[in-house]
Amino acid sequence: MRGGYTGRLLAVDLESGEIGADEYPRSFAEDYLGGFGVNNRLCAEACRPGTDPLSPGNPVILGAGPLVGTAVPGASRVMANSRLPLTGAVASASGSMGLGANLKWAGWDHLVIKGSAPSPVILVVEDERVELVTASALWGRGILETTRQLWEGYPGFSVLAVGPAGENRVHSSLAMIDACSTLGRGGLGAVLGAKNLKAVLLKGSGGVRIADPRRLQKLLAGLYQRLEKYDLREAAAALGMIGAWPLYAAQLLPHGSSEEDLQDLIERFGPQAYLRLKKRRISCPSCFLADKDELFLPSSGKTVYSTSFLNAAIIGSALGMEDAEEAASTLAFLDDLGLDFMTLGWQVAYLLELREHGILREEDAEGIPLVRGSGILRELAVRVTERRGEIGEALAEGWKGTLAFFGEDTCRFTMLVRGQDCLYDPRASGLGTMEFEQVVSPRGPTSASAGSATYVPGLPEERLRRLTERMGVGKEALERIFSPPGSLNVGRLTRYAEDWFSLFSSLGICNRYQVNRFYHAELVRDLLAAVTGVELAVEEMMGKAAAAWDLYRELNAREGLGQEEDRPPEAWFDEGLLWGRGGRLHDYFGNPLDREDVHRFLQDYYHERGQVLKFDTPKGM
Repeated sequence: MRGGYTGRLLAVDLESGEIGADEYPRSFAEDYLGGFGVNNRLCAEACRPGTDPLSPGNPVILGAGPLVGTAVPGASRVMANSRLPLTGAVASASGSMGLGANLKWAGWDHLVIKGSAPSPVILVVEDERVELVTASALWGRGILETTRQLWEGYPGFSVLAVGPAGENRVHSSLAMIDACSTLGRGGLGAVLGAKNLKAVLLKGSGGVRIADPRRLQKLLAGLYQRLEKYDLREAAAALGMIGAWPLYAAQLLPHGSSEEDLQDLIERFGPQAYLRLKKRRISCPSCFLADKDELFLPSSGKTVYSTSFLNAAIIGSALGMEDAEEAASTLAFLDDLGLDFMTLGWQVAYLLELREHGILREEDAEGIPLVRGSGILRELAVRVTERRGEIGEALAEGWKGTLAFFGEDTCRFTMLVRGQDCLYDPRASGLGTMEFEQVVSPRGPTSASAGSATYVPGLPEERLRRLTERMGVGKEALERIFSPPGSLNVGRLTRYAEDWFSLFSSLGICNRYQVNRFYHAELVRDLLAAVTGVELAVEEMMGKAAAAWDLYRELNAREGLGQEEDRPPEAWFDEGLLWGRGGRLHDYFGNPLDREDVHRFLQDYYHERGQVLKFDTPKGM
């Protein structure tokens, strides 16, 4: 292997305790770039179709691309592939902090974990030293306590840990890296818990070989010059994503809210509220804009970590919490249990909708408080984690268990695609790539397209074209995307947003907007060449990123999760209120849309991928 790659794979069998070091085929990296792409290629061999996500036969594959562990800004992403229980999808999840860098510094590109340990264990990897250590004393403990204890015993290590929800195989559980970066929405925590794997610890003392250090240094100098000229640099460094809270708050408000309502949300959960809790910003290795938080909670005197205070603001506003501290402490509580706040938050909304429509009565709620606020979220989190009561057990089995318990017809009171809850409601935000990709993403709704042009609302068409062009989109495709003038073909654009995400995730660059806004396809090509010595044309590089995404779709098609699952929620076409939001479906520019428009976008999405939509009228449309 050239620079950037170690060419080595660490394989661990938890059942037998066998540990092996292998070289993976060079063609994997040549064809799929690394990270996300190579994980998918390894998954094609290691994942048998139809494998139960919670069985010992379901592997977990961690991988870091060729730029991870270098000085390239934001190159800290680690990818995790496994079949997840919430949807049954073969999913590729991304996380950050120090896990990926330490994997590379320890001399490995990928880590494949198979089998199930007979009792709880911790996997410790320090360079060539690999061992399984008992985790019996940590089993049942929260992620924050677990991580802090492991840091005491293993200073300098990066920690991937699961909480009680993962141990109890809750389908909405996830894992966390270094207590502040989530990994595996959709049940990765349950997969690791089923393997009796409490934590993975990684520490490396080496580095990443650079093919052309002088060229890399010159490219990095240019990047930092661009950062220094960025007019919002100070605000981004101080506030991160919460700096754009007025834009988010406007989309989260109930339909028909007033300007006074918006100002109230801004005051309760906006920048000033955040600054009262902020202790410090936390940065991943090599990142030039710290985007995670360490928060101080005055009422309890505790310090907690967060992947973003924005998440606390979202649940705080959605549930009508009193202030930022209540929201931040509630989110920290869910993180400690290892629960995905998005799925649990939608389950809360669903239960309240059932109460509102007379389907779930107070006397049948098993004591769960059916009122908005942090109380219902905390109570439900405990019951789901412990699988307590009939409702707790049903919700712990994800949406399949929830709908089986309350009735399939109650699906109308939530917003699901591929059995996973949506993150975005395009009736409020407009149908951009983040919203549309919820329908076509193999693993179900995620924010994978968040780095695309439509991440920022309200941009003029000319600016959107420039941002789209930076993603390596050619002129002919640009004309298809922005035709006729004043419109946006979100189906066609989503294909390129996915490829852009695939490129970043295969190389290991963070796809958050505040990082990826400084990159363009030509610069990424040059960075790849400087680190690895591999010279590619932009079109060739983007073709490999597209191939990685196509393989991702193929992995799920063989599980029976292909085009037939691309069904937008019925609520998109209903102007009635759901969880306070409603109105007419519209595109990024505010133009009204109907079912036929969304169906056409689906056809155009597959056309851009060189495929044909197999259904004249997709299910659910």
